Amino acid sequence: MSEFVHVIAVDSNQNAILESIKTIGYPIHRAYLVYRRREASKIVEDLEGILKSLVETKTLKLEGRNVFEITWDLLRLIREEMEKGNTVFLNISDADKNLAVAFLLSAQISKVKVYMMLDSKAGFIQTPPSKSYNQERIKILKILFEDGGSVESINRLIELLEGRTEDQKKYMAQRAKITYHLNELAEDNLVVTQKKGKNLRVSLTELGKAYVIMFG
Repeated sequence: MSEFVHVIAVDSNQNAILESIKTIGYPIHRAYLVYRRREASKIVEDLEGILKSLVETKTLKLEGRNVFEITWDLLRLIREEMEKGNTVFLNISDADKNLAVAFLLSAQISKVKVYMMLDSKAGFIQTPPSKSYNQERIKILKILFEDGGSVESINRLIELLEGRTEDQKKYMAQRAKITYHLNELAEDNLVVTQKKGKNLRVSLTELGKAYVIMFG
């Protein structure tokens, strides 16, 4: 049976978290308490004590991580729950600046809903629609990730994606197609390209890695 999983940012306001869970209007079967600052650990302990008697509760400590590293961890968690058929909500009622940005990035990429306290009750925040990428472009991002984050040339990327070919006509078609995809991915800041002599170095960005984690 599908479950409702709430991923909750914790910083300094326990009451805001409890009230948001109470008033959002959806059940909660499992809670992940996510915190970044060491000072939040006491509130996490208190919340865990309150929630674990009602629902399965887990904690995720992300101290020392930057915004993108937090986003990657959140997307791994979201993907795992979604693959189980569960519905995931993100709660930013008590998020500090870094957690708020990471939660919103994760919501936009994964298309899950994010909520927070709005006046006297919780409500969902509308996030801009996330652009969908076909499997061919996701495969390019994944290949870059698996090859250490970058390749030295488009030729190397073609080789990794489709293997070597001696057929010049086929090679030119492959190169045109890959170049087209790379231009689109670069425009969306998922890859960056840099001219190195006669070659074009292609590198995965931090945002590109987030898409690999979610969809690759």
